[in-house]
Amino acid sequence: MRQHPPLRHLRIPDGVACGWLAAALILTTIRAAAENSLVGLSSEMQVASDVWLLDSELNARWRNSQREVSVVAGLADLHLDYVPSPWDLTATFQKLEASRNSEQVTWREGLITPWRWTVSGGGYVGYTDYRSMWLNEYYRQIFSGVPGYREANPRGLNASLGTTYEYLPMSGLISCSVGWNSDEVAPAYDKLIGVPLQRGLSHYETWRFGLGSEHVLNPSLRFKQDTAAILTTKRACRYTYRGDALWSITDSWATRVYLEGSLEGKFESAAASVALEHDWNARWFAGISTRAYRDNGQIVDPSIVSGDAPPSETLLMQLTLRYAGANASWRLAVGPYLTRYAAPTAKTLRFTTLYRDRDWLCAQAAFAWQF
Repeated sequence: MRQHPPLRHLRIPDGVACGWLAAALILTTIRAAAENSLVGLSSEMQVASDVWLLDSELNARWRNSQREVSVVAGLADLHLDYVPSPWDLTATFQKLEASRNSEQVTWREGLITPWRWTVSGGGYVGYTDYRSMWLNEYYRQIFSGVPGYREANPRGLNASLGTTYEYLPMSGLISCSVGWNSDEVAPAYDKLIGVPLQRGLSHYETWRFGLGSEHVLNPSLRFKQDTAAILTTKRACRYTYRGDALWSITDSWATRVYLEGSLEGKFESAAASVALEHDWNARWFAGISTRAYRDNGQIVDPSIVSGDAPPSETLLMQLTLRYAGANASWRLAVGPYLTRYAAPTAKTLRFTTLYRDRDWLCAQAAFAWQF
């Protein structure tokens, strides 16, 4: 049986330490004026036979009747067994480890007025997922030492501005937002005989324009929807839609349903989720949830053959338990996460061990304390 790395191997990068320090300084400075404060810690772990992922966040929030300030510092630990495709005769097995740290600050203003404003900004250093690690190792083993190859240094920044208008008190909201992302990623490479090494896109800029609404249709039914147009370097515009409904069936049973879809050129994806929850005395809650997703294959880098992801389907099923007390609250969720990919083609044959079917165990835990 494969032994997964113990938690003591987790490292705290300088960026995370700075994020936690910033959160402490902000809350210490403004706590005297706060009506309530909250600190919380959440973690999600995903384990498969060859991949081990742990993503944790420490968050702090200060709030009064006018404004809310929150700071989030995140740390992700990624462990991957790099197994080359059987067709890569010169590639070798490697155990890969990497971490990602991130920080995010959000300021909300005008909480008791019809018009509310939100400003947010942050950044990260490290791989955003295990697929990026795998692809980087693939190209490193082939092209390391070839003139034109450079070590990857993935990182990114983001900023957003949004406003919400409450046109019906406590029952009707409309919102709009604009967001910007700048991402430095691990690029793809290609080499043709007689020409220099070709390096794929390593820097992407993304603009997101969002429009949404939220309605309380009656005391037991709330409906929320969001649409967005997303412009990313060298890609067609992506359009997304998400509808989210929360229905209190009885005093002790509630269900939540959402549908989500996106379209980008020839790329299409769709997702649906259903959750059912039962509560006792508005303190203890137990439930079950499921989420299904499918797409028709996504282009990773439009400028070069770069391990384009084949069509995929995923299914997540979880049992949940949570507690909501006067000050403390926590949530646990656990269940299988299944990923399935279409059969490899001539274009994706060399990435068969990356885009192979996996059966994951997904576990989530979160704790918060409100002062």
